[in-house]
Amino acid sequence: MDRSVSWWDCGEFIATGWLLQVGHPPGAPTYQLLSHLFMLLSFGNPMLVAPLSNALSALAGGLTVGILYLTILELTSYLSPSVSHLPAAIGALCYLFCDTAWFSAVESEVYSLAMLFCAIDFWLALRYRRTRNSRLLLLIAFLLGLGVGVHLMTLLVVPALLLIVLPSLVHCRRWGLILPAAMLFFALGLTTYLIIPIRAAAHPPINEGNPSTSEAFMRYLKREQYPKAPLYPRMWRERDEANWSDWTYGLDGAAGNAVYYVNYQLGYMYGRYLMYNFIGRENLKSHRIVVFVLPFLLGLWGLLRHRRRSRWGFWVVMLLFLFGGAVLNLYLNHPCYEPRERDYAYVLSFYAFAIWIGIGAGEVLTSPRLKGSLSRCLVVLLSLLAPLLMACGNWSDHDRHNCHSVHDIAMGHLQSCDQGALLITLGDNDTFPLWYLQQVEHQRTDIDIYNINLTGGSRTMQLIDSSLGRRPVYFSQYFVDRFGKYYEGRLRCEGFCWQLLPDTNLSPFTSHLSPSIEWHITESEYIDPVSSRFLDVWHRNLALMADEKGPRQSGALAEE
Repeated sequence: MDRSVSWWDCGEFIATGWLLQVGHPPGAPTYQLLSHLFMLLSFGNPMLVAPLSNALSALAGGLTVGILYLTILELTSYLSPSVSHLPAAIGALCYLFCDTAWFSAVESEVYSLAMLFCAIDFWLALRYRRTRNSRLLLLIAFLLGLGVGVHLMTLLVVPALLLIVLPSLVHCRRWGLILPAAMLFFALGLTTYLIIPIRAAAHPPINEGNPSTSEAFMRYLKREQYPKAPLYPRMWRERDEANWSDWTYGLDGAAGNAVYYVNYQLGYMYGRYLMYNFIGRENLKSHRIVVFVLPFLLGLWGLLRHRRRSRWGFWVVMLLFLFGGAVLNLYLNHPCYEPRERDYAYVLSFYAFAIWIGIGAGEVLTSPRLKGSLSRCLVVLLSLLAPLLMACGNWSDHDRHNCHSVHDIAMGHLQSCDQGALLITLGDNDTFPLWYLQQVEHQRTDIDIYNINLTGGSRTMQLIDSSLGRRPVYFSQYFVDRFGKYYEGRLRCEGFCWQLLPDTNLSPFTSHLSPSIEWHITESEYIDPVSSRFLDVWHRNLALMADEKGPRQSGALAEE
């Protein structure tokens, strides 16, 4: 797992979990409370907070794999107990080493824990169908409520749960008591959300949306600050129009929307991720991992054979697969193009496909066409090769035990600023890791960081105008890329940031910069795409400063 902060929302989750602050809507209070419990094991050592937070995801991911193993055993009860354990292990290990699940399990994100809640609820429902123990229904309802406090994706498992539970429940004499009790337990699980208005009322440093009143809390839960994606049209943002012909072949109206949905949203934004996980992808080190096609073939065979073995079981898994994949894809209505890969949203669908991998492995291993011990040994080895190839192929991209780039780049942003500076940022990656450094590691707390997307455009401009001349004002590279044209001739490059000057003296100023940054990045460290872009900016800006200093001093600057 990662030993420090990661990109995107991870820095925010660590900072808000450590001090129980209010993150972005609609909140993740269950995740926040559990991560805080893990962080308490640091006993005040700030350098242990991030690793312990990441450990929650790793533990949740490991437990999910174990629950998946038990789930496949439940669904393959028709197999002999002497052979059912190996197929279950193969399916569980293929999920363990798939691209999406592995990525979320080694950083401070909600998806690994959310999948644990989904997996437990699904397994408990299968247990209820076999045992008719009504207490399991109350536990399922309670865990479902708690899971909503991790991520709303946990609700995607409900259709499958209903298909499992309802046929048995309608024949239960106590269903009139069980249903109200289950609703009560579900509501009890939702009570973790109460920490959001309680902590917002305390006005912590991170208090997104300030949901301290009932009205603000409801706006927070409804995510009103985000644009709502309609079901139609499929291209609904202004920036989509520029890419219309790329995906629709120039068609307009309903036909164009249908082609766009099939080509881009269902194909590129879901089917591609399914292929990434179980067939292979070209990774950033430019080698293709095509041998992954083996787990995909096992899953496809499992899907076909499961339908013949158990119609009911097939449709239960199919509901997981569809609601975690195609149905969710229809609801999300992805704009063209997304700022990052969105495969994490479909992890429940990949979980369902891993179930079919286990079933497919079981069908292959128990095939009556296998004659003799040699052929059976070869099939066993071939089946075990599926998770082994996935592990070997994905290891270099997902092993983060030696990852320092995010921490160092965030530190580079802070150390690029003078004492007492105002730093204006734009996105997640130039904001959240910096929040982590300030609030957890207590680095450069003299700097005030304002994200224009959270602060608002007019308020940000007022901050810039009121601060200019009184304190140093800096912009992140992301901010300069978007708004730098409004400050042409007044920006001076300093490391990762640009200083806004009231005059036109643009000579580079680096006395506080290079010596204060300790780079830990080694040649053996895997550098992700976002870090690569940031490091390109760093080197480009250093070259720009060297040119402005002149040939005499450029050599010394390069050494720094």
